[in-house]
Amino acid sequence: MTRTIRILFLAALIGTTFSACKTKQKVTKIPGANVEATTTVTTTTPTVKPQAPTAPTGAEVTRNEKFSLADGETNADALKFKYHVVVGSFKSQVNAKGLQGTLKGEGNTALVVVNEQGMFRVLIASFNEYAQARARINQISQRFPDAWVLVQK
Repeated sequence: MTRTIRILFLAALIGTTFSACKTKQKVTKIPGANVEATTTVTTTTPTVKPQAPTAPTGAEVTRNEKFSLADGETNADALKFKYHVVVGSFKSQVNAKGLQGTLKGEGNTALVVVNEQGMFRVLIASFNEYAQARARINQISQRFPDAWVLVQK
């Protein structure tokens, strides 16, 4: 039995030794393949003019709601404006406060309000003119593509 194991081991060793050897491959030489380039190519980048932000292509979302400051909010001055830019809407006040904290940490003035149905809205800006609210949405559309205008009833 030991002799059979030795023979199998030796056969496996020889098999792996020969299979690891590379076979000779034919090498084809291509004439002129090692010629260095003599032409230099220069590329120019076109000048791109910055464009003014455009309105989103989808339907504009605007809602009329009656709302009030959420618990713990003290910035009642924001409610004096008619148009508010909403960047988040949550069933949970904790989630709304989380987004508000992130926005405030970035230097924004965020406010949490609650509507009559109990939805917590995170406002990032408030204006007296609708056009100003739309312009703000266009500014933040990369980060908040679902931002919308809330009109206070």
